[in-house]
Amino acid sequence: MMLSKIKGRRKMKTAKLVIGIISMVLSFFIMFQSCAAGIVNTVASNGEMSGTAGLMVAVFFIIAGIVGVATRNSLGMAGSLTAGGFYLAAALIGSITAGNYTDLYIWSFLAWSFGVVYLVAAFYDQYDIWGAASWWQKSWFIILITIVFPPAGIALVWISRKFELAPRIIMTVIFSIAFLISMASFMGIANTSANKPINMNNTNNTNNTNNTNTNTTTDSKVTEDTQKNKVYGLGETWTVDGEFSLSFTAVTATDDRNQFSEKTPGQVVILNYDYSNIGVEKSFTELYISSNDFNVIDANGEVASTYPASIAVHPQETPIGAKCVGAQCAYGLNNPSSEITVKVQVNGNNFKSYEAVFKLPVQ
Repeated sequence: MMLSKIKGRRKMKTAKLVIGIISMVLSFFIMFQSCAAGIVNTVASNGEMSGTAGLMVAVFFIIAGIVGVATRNSLGMAGSLTAGGFYLAAALIGSITAGNYTDLYIWSFLAWSFGVVYLVAAFYDQYDIWGAASWWQKSWFIILITIVFPPAGIALVWISRKFELAPRIIMTVIFSIAFLISMASFMGIANTSANKPINMNNTNNTNNTNNTNTNTTTDSKVTEDTQKNKVYGLGETWTVDGEFSLSFTAVTATDDRNQFSEKTPGQVVILNYDYSNIGVEKSFTELYISSNDFNVIDANGEVASTYPASIAVHPQETPIGAKCVGAQCAYGLNNPSSEITVKVQVNGNNFKSYEAVFKLPVQ
């Protein structure tokens, strides 16, 4: 039994050494990526902080790696808790602020995994109970399950004989918070990509009755059923009674290209739009209509992606009774187009989703 315990501690020491070295090596790569992301954010003036957050994650990786390697032979749990704390902090910062820097989600998950290893190791080593342990009570199994699905890890911590009450409570709180944050991040990504391409044939057929009003500014208050079938033109206002209104005022082609972007679009267009908050109450934020709510499709029916071009006015959080005027967002089209289709999906009160289609000429 004593020999088994010694072997287990040796394996954990080796794991800490390997994780520490990997962390220190990865930190330089993360730092380089974050600098590039920060430059793109600055040039695009998109207001994101993912570059700065990435640098913080890289620094935390270095600190945690050094602490983990330096204290791997320590019998106490202070070193493991310190390293684990920095890893979990890196995971928290990265997952919340990743934005368009999608690789930061990967580094956040890796930080979370390393943090779980150190946290379980700290309490497991400190409170090891003599006696045969079932396979599901082994430290490696608890670590693996916690990384993949924290609620199951919490259950194992409580039914295992390898942890005392205080560590169980601490680990439950940390794992629960991590699970809630990961779910929130996942839902945010899912909502961003929720819009699907629309049927271009139906759009073209419906649009035949609206082309004569393309450049006319009108307020169109229609029923929800009518809105689903209507295709709006440039300058027309889509109004959801008691909720919000939205209109596109211009779509302009630009020769501006971002030298730091790897994208090579056939055409870059800038969308100008106005929106008003008629009665959407604040949930997490005030009404905020941005490129996350748009699905842009070029003349060939291909879905476009956002492009880090220079824009003058960013969308703003808009409280009830206020409006945001002249907001802009840029898209890279695969094919040069004289006209684009924009499918819009905006959440109103109680997260009810409203959809509309705009057919817009490119100037």
